[in-house]
Amino acid sequence: MKKKDGFTILEMLFALGIIIPAIFAVIGINYYMIHASENARQATTALQDAHSVIEGIRNSSAQGLSRVIANYPNGQAVAAFTGLNLTNERITVSYANVNADPLVVTVTVTWTDPGGGDIRTRVLETQVTQR
Repeated sequence: MKKKDGFTILEMLFALGIIIPAIFAVIGINYYMIHASENARQATTALQDAHSVIEGIRNSSAQGLSRVIANYPNGQAVAAFTGLNLTNERITVSYANVNADPLVVTVTVTWTDPGGGDIRTRVLETQVTQR
């Protein structure tokens, strides 16, 4: 009897039945990780922009809380940050009570996720007092 070298077709099909799903699983995980990384980058950028606005508000507070409200009107977008770093980015500043001291400031960042068109939002809240 002659010895056969190589694999039978059944062995090849069995190996492919294991390898192909494993390859698709790796591709799927890779796609998910790229998407999650992009979401994290966008959220980090949004929070950095919100912190920049809060820093500007704190700098304005040296001239009085009325100056803060004049520079950053209640419920209006901060013009310098509109569409700056993210798709359709909009940063709004709102106050719980414009006559309070400390002034409770809420900074809301909204943008459109370029991958799916979803509206994303991050909110930071801080208190500012006159210096």
